[in-house]
Amino acid sequence: MASTHTLIVEPDDGRTAVLQALNAATKSIDLTIYELTDSQIISALESAQARKVIVRVLYNWNSFTTRMRQTDITPAIQKLTQAGVQCKPAPATFEVTHEKAFVIDGSSAIVMSFNLTAQYFGQTRDFGIITTVPAEVAEIASVFEADWANKSITPKVPSLVWSPVNSSARLTALIGGAKHTLDIYCEELDDPGTLGAMVAAAKRGVQVRFIAAVLSSEGQVNGNARGVTYLQNGGVDAVCKSFLYIHAKMALADFGTANAQGFIGSENFTCVSLTKNRECGILFTDTAILQRLNSIYTSDWAEASVSVTADKTPLTPCNADASAPTSSTPPASRPKPKAKLAATANRKAR
Repeated sequence: MASTHTLIVEPDDGRTAVLQALNAATKSIDLTIYELTDSQIISALESAQARKVIVRVLYNWNSFTTRMRQTDITPAIQKLTQAGVQCKPAPATFEVTHEKAFVIDGSSAIVMSFNLTAQYFGQTRDFGIITTVPAEVAEIASVFEADWANKSITPKVPSLVWSPVNSSARLTALIGGAKHTLDIYCEELDDPGTLGAMVAAAKRGVQVRFIAAVLSSEGQVNGNARGVTYLQNGGVDAVCKSFLYIHAKMALADFGTANAQGFIGSENFTCVSLTKNRECGILFTDTAILQRLNSIYTSDWAEASVSVTADKTPLTPCNADASAPTSSTPPASRPKPKAKLAATANRKAR
């Protein structure tokens, strides 16, 4: 029987799976996205619209600076609008609409950690899951419809992870349920709840490894130093790496056991991402996907780590209304993702 989930790995897989899905659409394409500038993806959306597919794009707007809106967002949206694509800014209800997900023909969905800009197909470690599970596709479609209409909705499918509704609870449960191993990638980390759950797991004997991004340009303070220091002091083997820009949000629990489970989504382990943003992630148990994730993580773990200067500043509780140290920073001012052996300096991407 064919698998109901398919893994996308970046930069290994490039645009192929996404473009194939868009080019195969016959009825509808609904997209919720943070950043959209990639010319090939935009062309595929325009082509779909031209062959009478109903294409709608719900895009982040409210958290971007005026300059970012003018230079990066507006040109792509204008181009799509001129092609007949329906485009709408996401509700201001969310601090950031950081979800990255397609629904195609109402029969499949793509949940991504990567944005739809060129750098994410060549310079970042990122993941996506294509799902054809009817309940998962239907709920992602329902949340799109609610957000498109600026209406509230309470998602209920157990395998989907949504901010601001249930991300904290479901990710904490995933971490808390690990019995042997826990391997995690995440770009940003400052949430005491999920990070505390990782420390608790390490203290009960779980081998916890964490790969984070370097949130700085060369010579500047690493914005992840506080979170990494907290994890290290709690017994978690936490590191930062820069062989690729670590933009992924992935967790792999108890690989090789009957209880093995994975997570991929747009959620960072930060207060703002888990409790204020619109985010979407997915939980899965597909053996082949877990095996590939384990292989990639093992290879990435062997890459050189970047030295992190200890920062013992206490984490701020989410209920103190704190935002992640860099989550509200305009993307244009963030370190640029750096491919392996590239000579350019890092600039953060979301």
